[in-house]
Amino acid sequence: MSNLLDPDADFQALDTAELRIIATRRGGAVLRRGRAVMELGRRASDDAALLKEVAGLVRAPENLQLLTVGAVSVSQLGAAGLVAGGGESAHALAAELAGEWQRDERSDFARLMRSSGIPWPPGSGRTRATVRDNVIIEANGA
Repeated sequence: MSNLLDPDADFQALDTAELRIIATRRGGAVLRRGRAVMELGRRASDDAALLKEVAGLVRAPENLQLLTVGAVSVSQLGAAGLVAGGGESAHALAAELAGEWQRDERSDFARLMRSSGIPWPPGSGRTRATVRDNVIIEANGA
């Protein structure tokens, strides 16, 4: 069974430059933009420069406001891509970014991750999170 966070073969076939164009294009399909940011997040796990770039895309107010499916924003898909791509730095960055969001945005992100089979907030020791009523109240790097 597939879910929203499954890798997309069409986006995996694109090079990073093409993904950047889609991720920053104004007026294009919002879900396509979100999937491009998510794929960039996946690729960023071993690339410090790309991690910074993805962090900028996730922090961009317009990406946090653009909803793709339900209550899932372009920014949240980017953070999910960081987690899906693996790597300690990417995972810690995703937790940091989620910690910057409003309570309802953190709650929506936690629901997205759990519905995709990814435990959130993470319990691996990489990140400490304070959770109350299934909502991330605070997330800090360990």
